[in-house]
Amino acid sequence: MKHKKSLLFGLSAVILVTMSGCFEKQNALHESMVVCPENTQLISDDFEGKPVCQLRGTYTEDLHLTVDKFWALKGEVHIGIDGTQKSVLEVDPGTTVFGKTGADFLVVTRGSKIIAEGSAKAPILFTSMKDAAGLLSVAGDWGGIAIAGYAPTNVGKEERFEFSNTDVRFGGTDPEDNSGVLKYVQVRYAGNEVRPGEELNGLSFGGVGRGTTVDYVEVYHGKDDGIEAWGGNVNMNHIVLIGNGDDNLDFDHGYQGYVQYVYIEQGEVASIHARGIETDNNKKHPNALPRTMAKVSNFEIVGSPTGSEGVYSRRGSGLELNNGFIHNMGGVGIYVKSEGPQRFANNKFNAVQVASCKKGSVTDKVGRIHDLNHFNHRYSASVSTHNPAVAKLDQSIYGYGDFMGAYETGSDWRKGWSLLD
Repeated sequence: MKHKKSLLFGLSAVILVTMSGCFEKQNALHESMVVCPENTQLISDDFEGKPVCQLRGTYTEDLHLTVDKFWALKGEVHIGIDGTQKSVLEVDPGTTVFGKTGADFLVVTRGSKIIAEGSAKAPILFTSMKDAAGLLSVAGDWGGIAIAGYAPTNVGKEERFEFSNTDVRFGGTDPEDNSGVLKYVQVRYAGNEVRPGEELNGLSFGGVGRGTTVDYVEVYHGKDDGIEAWGGNVNMNHIVLIGNGDDNLDFDHGYQGYVQYVYIEQGEVASIHARGIETDNNKKHPNALPRTMAKVSNFEIVGSPTGSEGVYSRRGSGLELNNGFIHNMGGVGIYVKSEGPQRFANNKFNAVQVASCKKGSVTDKVGRIHDLNHFNHRYSASVSTHNPAVAKLDQSIYGYGDFMGAYETGSDWRKGWSLLD
């Protein structure tokens, strides 16, 4: 009996000490001089030398995230309410925003904006809590970022994000729609399978218009796609995509933007569908309009033995490639799976060098074309295993790009802000 009494007394003492510690922590936070913005909560006054304010729920007023704090996402965090209440999320240069689990992600709804404009010396970081703490992090440690806009898709007036637990809609009739700015932004270790076949990407764009700025953006080691765009026509420049578990760039449902200066490096992933670029039109209606027609110029795709194709065009989509390298792929360099004679006009390959691809340089599945000369003839293309003549770009549309690859020697725009630096 004495033994039981002493054991009970010992457990009571431990509980009292633990509760005392919790109360002390709560009191310390309550008494802290740190002030978090309205509708956010202080959850730590010292995480890696900074306080942490937590974001959760829906924000219908403008919100400003400053560099003197860490900002934690809790669950599905919405900026604005679709079509009814607009708000702006502003993120200062050098600021870190993190999620703790795959269920923590950010959604910018239609009509609202994110203004995340970092600098080369102070990029903005969206990442996992582990990574923010300097600990080992892996793909899928948090959710990612989804942005919805009013630009057109080819699946009707509206669609909804498959991974959202709420009815988040995107798409509309305004190609000039402006969802804000992503500039000098890194997204690390994102992605989460919400339901089988319904995954979060590092960056998900739904009906995002060309009024939006996407420039100097890196997505690193995401579990699913690096960047996926469903419809819309947002232009993207200076894009770095490293080691993402599925496609690094994925275009669907009528996307028609321009993408220039792109560096893609596949990781050692197990997925047999890990592609540099994948493009689809519409699974149910391959000829739906507007037709997916991404135009990608000045790019480099570096493969891995466990990756798949460098470029994969299917389901009636179009794709234009200019002045780029595709090499060391685990699959075919360029693979066209779309049916119908229109595929020859919709897929354009100008000055593309393909080298050291495990399953061949090119394939047209329907035409059973594997020979490079035959492929070039049918597609009026200039794909080569050596150095093709550089294609002249329309300067009214593109930036300077009369060179092969993502950057010119001595002028590497990745330096200073990317993890590749």
